[in-house]
Amino acid sequence: MLVPEISLTPQMVDRFLARFGDCIAVLHSKLSIGERHDQWKKIKEEKAKIVIGARSAIFAPIKKLGIIIIDEEHDLSYKSDMTPRFNAKDIARYLAKQNNIPLVLRKCYTRFKNVL
Repeated sequence: MLVPEISLTPQMVDRFLARFGDCIAVLHSKLSIGERHDQWKKIKEEKAKIVIGARSAIFAPIKKLGIIIIDEEHDLSYKSDMTPRFNAKDIARYLAKQNNIPLVLRKCYTRFKNVL
């Protein structure tokens, strides 16, 4: 699950935790190196079934990718202008095609309400 801003991550994590429990990992640039390492390890060891984060979370080492959801996909923050330059939406399209999984591009301007 990609969110356009790091500041939106906690509320999304809370909603997913309430619904799915502790099988969630969080990835974004505001985490310390140690926190990032712990989350990366949790994903790699398949202890996390759901990954939530900003654009760089698209690179998470998920072995069994099932769906990619990009919240507020119209937001320009999914495109990185720093080196290495990348567009998380383009990478998501590629991963979805390679893994034969759904890609959900969510445009809604309101947050999830009764979905989860």
